[in-house]
This record gives sequence, structure tokens and C-alpha cells, in this order.
Amino acid sequence: MEIEKTRETSWKIQLKNKNDNIEITSVEISGEVRIIKLALLNNDTIVKVEMNKEEFFNFLSLILAFKDVVIGEESLIIEEDLDIIDDNQALVHEGILDMDENLFKLQTDSNNRNFENNDKEELNPEEWDPW
Repeated sequence: MEIEKTRETSWKIQLKNKNDNIEITSVEISGEVRIIKLALLNNDTIVKVEMNKEEFFNFLSLILAFKDVVIGEESLIIEEDLDIIDDNQALVHEGILDMDENLFKLQTDSNNRNFENNDKEELNPEEWDPW
């Protein structure tokens, strides 16, 4: 005999009008989502719908298609904004390259001498060995 575990996950979304809410619930039975519940709440009026997984995916595809109809022309504006961002990034990159050319140059001879002096000084293991 196998025990079926049920777990519900609910999201309650409050709209601008505090009396209007959308509630979405998924019911998981033995690790598999089997029921999706949608509820529209307005004051005392409640409309509830239950769907299985396949019905929910059909509903979701309809919502996504409707989103494309509603947003349609605005997506062109977003693409234009992305082109502007790309142009600005190119200008910033050019500015960084210009800064690299104008940075102070260190004298490499003195740095090399310091490294050579450090190489000649060897560490005595008896001075730093903690054991």
C-alpha cells in the first residue's frame, strides 16, 4: 500500500483595487502536479476554475498568444532601445581604451632592480619555520 502525499502551493495576487484578487493554486499529488485552480475574487463574488495539467497548458498558450496581441507594437520599441544600449556600450569601451593610453607609465628599470634585489635575498628556513 502506497501513501499519496498532497501538497498545495497558492499565490494570492492583489490588484490595484484592494478588493480584487487573483488566486492561483497548484495541487501536487505524490510529486506530480495534477490540478491547477484559478480563482478571481471581487468583494464577495468568487469565480473558481479547476484544470488538469493539459487544460492548464492550453489555457497558458492562449494567454501567451493574447499577450502577443496586446504588446505587439511595443516589442519594436524594446528592440530599438537595445540598439541604443549596444551603441552606448561601444562608446564606454572606447573611453576605457583612451584611459589606458593616458595612464601614468612607471619606470620599469627601477622595478626590475627591486625584483633583482629580492631574488638575491634568500629566506633562511630556520628563521620562519614554526616547528
